[in-house]
Amino acid sequence: MESNMETLAKPRKRSGLNFNIALLVILVALILIIGIRNPTFLTYNYMMSVVVKNIMEIGLMALPMTLIVITAGIDLSVGSIMIFSAIAGGMVAQSMGDGMGILVTMAVGIICGLANGLIIVKLKISPLITTLATFFLFRGIAKGMTQGDSVYSYDFTTAVGNMEFGGFPLVLIVFIVAAVVFTLLLSKTAFGRSLYALGLNENATRYSGIKADRTLIAIYVISGVICALAAYFYLGRFSSVKFDVANSMNLKVVTVIVLGGTSILGGVGDMKGTIIAIFIIAVLNSGLTVMNIPIDVQTIIQGTVLIISLIVYSILGERAKKRRILDVSKAGGPGSGSIEGGAAQTPA
Repeated sequence: MESNMETLAKPRKRSGLNFNIALLVILVALILIIGIRNPTFLTYNYMMSVVVKNIMEIGLMALPMTLIVITAGIDLSVGSIMIFSAIAGGMVAQSMGDGMGILVTMAVGIICGLANGLIIVKLKISPLITTLATFFLFRGIAKGMTQGDSVYSYDFTTAVGNMEFGGFPLVLIVFIVAAVVFTLLLSKTAFGRSLYALGLNENATRYSGIKADRTLIAIYVISGVICALAAYFYLGRFSSVKFDVANSMNLKVVTVIVLGGTSILGGVGDMKGTIIAIFIIAVLNSGLTVMNIPIDVQTIIQGTVLIISLIVYSILGERAKKRRILDVSKAGGPGSGSIEGGAAQTPA
């Protein structure tokens, strides 16, 4: 059983590699097209201060979301957790100082993530329903705390939100470090393999001896921690926040995940695809704006790019599936057949 689970847990490297190359081609093409139309887009200052900075909070939250979606889960509350954490920390900092504000921000993120995980695992309520409910819950608490007013940045968040090292924003450096850590966690550790196994077949994973409940709770707590981390940068960059500023952020994070090739049905995806997708969305958001494209047209273009990417992913996935079926047919054996059967149920 353990060897079967290890095989099930392996990501689809061949199709994933091809799809990531396709994403890179899309990214380069977008940069070149927009840069030719408006050379300002390609300047270093614009890239760093607009293109990169404006996507980093979404990018940070997309990293743990990838882990969650690979297990066939989802977290629709990430934007609310980020804003709730920022508001709680900002209010405490005003009366008790920066130190307490920093601690409260992180504590709120951890508690919110833990609440999501416990409800999903212990009460057996689906991640979609749970996190949709907590999206409104956390947003409502934030609104009640502020009475609809803005909460302002404090010294620490102002510093980290605008800090640069060698011309690179601190938030970009933090994102790069986090991206490396999450990539290694997912691709090189037993914990990462267990996430794929959970997404492919949760019941079989439990029978194999993997502590599924603890693993699932852990990834939602990790998501809460990253949301709190993003809250420091978001509050610092914008100087103030209101309870309703992140209403669309949850779906933007999900869009990044889907664009990166992670299946919402679980068991398929990798962190590299998510990282490339983050920058595709960043280029689209900032590039279409610098080209003075109307907002409604921007939405159409973004949707079209997402659809094209999904079509490419589907085609590559089907080809990879046929290759695997041929490989299994040549290899023969009941063990190989059963594993392929389990993997074939997962959409490409």
